[in-house]
Amino acid sequence: MVYYAYIKHIRDDWSARFVIVFASRAVADEWWRVVSTSPRFSDSVRRVTPQFFTHDQANITESIQQDQVAARFIGKMFFTLLGDKDGRQLSIIPSFDFTDHVSGNCFFIRSKSSPNEYWFVPHTTLHTAGTAPITASCLSSPNNNPNFEPQSVYVSRTERTRFRVQLTGRDTAGTIMIGSDEISITLPSVNLPINVDENGQVVVSQTPQSGLRFGDLLDGFCAGPTLYDKDGKSLDLKELIKTAVADGEEWELV
Repeated sequence: MVYYAYIKHIRDDWSARFVIVFASRAVADEWWRVVSTSPRFSDSVRRVTPQFFTHDQANITESIQQDQVAARFIGKMFFTLLGDKDGRQLSIIPSFDFTDHVSGNCFFIRSKSSPNEYWFVPHTTLHTAGTAPITASCLSSPNNNPNFEPQSVYVSRTERTRFRVQLTGRDTAGTIMIGSDEISITLPSVNLPINVDENGQVVVSQTPQSGLRFGDLLDGFCAGPTLYDKDGKSLDLKELIKTAVADGEEWELV
């Protein structure tokens, strides 16, 4: 879906004001990553909100004209100059209701095509072999717990669980995540990450899934068939599966 944002000069309220049209929200976040880490633009462009930026440049449109900055976006976005303040009409861009993809925040994860289906971990199943359910207080050193058994992550229409999604590098809190970023997804209540077992099922584990990318949420996971108990009654749960190739469902953070 086409995505819009304003960008204005920080030193006044009338000049060098633009509407930026991006091919998608993902392109907007990728452009911001490149610009915010560019030696030329990092100190002069600010992301105030997902749809509002400021700049202190003579010509901010050069951000997609220079090979060393963001020239690869020239076919995915464009700038439209707005008229000056006095007596000119302001172009009103559509407002989008979405969750900002900020590294380190906690999110519910739901299906894009079936928004009532969420990732879910039954907390009563988080336990060690032959013991009571695990709590955060007994997991201050989870890697020292040899009896821990990986627990399944499900897709549910009636329950949901919050997960922390963050970049794997240091000092990444607050960074806007993009598709190529390597991430970890953890269950914050017990500070344990998700992994994938030998059958491809997503589980809560003591070790994170290596090579997991933020872009995997677009096509790297799918829901299995509905599960039933021994009496044939629906459990309102589906297994969450990590696909071997990029043919899964699209999931979104909310």
